[in-house]
Amino acid sequence: MIKKIFKITLITCVSILSLFLVSLFFGARYPMDKSAEEIEAKYLEESSSFINIDGVKIHYTDEGSGPVILLLHANYANLIDWKPWVETLSPNYRVIRLDIPGHGLTEADPLNDYSMPRTLFLIETLLNSLGIKQLSIAGASLGGTIGIHFARNNPETVDNLILVSPGALNKRVRGSNEPPKLPRVFNLITQITPRSLVKGLLNSGFGEPNNISNELVTRWHELLLREGQRDAQMARMKQYISGDIDSVIAQVRCPVLIMWGKKNKVVEVELADEMKRLLINSPAVETIIYENGGHQLVQELGTETATDAYQYLVQFNLRRT
Repeated sequence: MIKKIFKITLITCVSILSLFLVSLFFGARYPMDKSAEEIEAKYLEESSSFINIDGVKIHYTDEGSGPVILLLHANYANLIDWKPWVETLSPNYRVIRLDIPGHGLTEADPLNDYSMPRTLFLIETLLNSLGIKQLSIAGASLGGTIGIHFARNNPETVDNLILVSPGALNKRVRGSNEPPKLPRVFNLITQITPRSLVKGLLNSGFGEPNNISNELVTRWHELLLREGQRDAQMARMKQYISGDIDSVIAQVRCPVLIMWGKKNKVVEVELADEMKRLLINSPAVETIIYENGGHQLVQELGTETATDAYQYLVQFNLRRT
């Protein structure tokens, strides 16, 4: 009797697994995609706006008044993560956030182009549409790399650059003129994306993983499940080309504040000093190392990093006047 029950159970499990694998072969996803309407109903901000730029419906916010600062989030992140910065800066600054295409509430690019030139074009067009001619930029990880390119391309426009654990010097991609060659198994991430995968991603990004909130994991996971986003994330990773990033960094001509977590396991803290050395044309480079911080400083130490950024910007404006 026990053998019979075991046999039936084994056959049932194998059948379920086979059905699951067949469904994946035909493009099924686990969990299923969430519609744009469902996600927007939950994650729209009071200040949310949308603009269509070259076919891409971009989600952004524009709050406060004063000198402009643009906040560019990390890969897999979203503009909501910057809330502590908005709360700290918006009483005295005009704070603009956007979801980089393929993230948050910004839809996937219909051209499937997630290259650096395309990303810069979309951001520059957004800023032009808002009438912004002068600004500071704070970018985290991917956003920091975008900020470096933006500052190099627009030296007369950028007052300050705040780099929060920028990923530009990641040894896996640094200096390469070809996109990374990802194992084919990586494609499964677009089809099998459990909540535990996102939790693991955040675990590797926090200096103190016990500080990760369930709300953060749920938000990152649900926004990743928005229709089109998983494919967009994979496309961005496959299309990333570092090029001569050292030369790009050397051409930045504005003052720079570098923020880095000592427990950063994605881009080691030693690279903060290397970033400073590469900024040979910046008139002033300051560095803050956070003893207990990891790679995801905006998510882990939001209020602390926001306060430091505010004090840095205030001192810059005082020196300028």
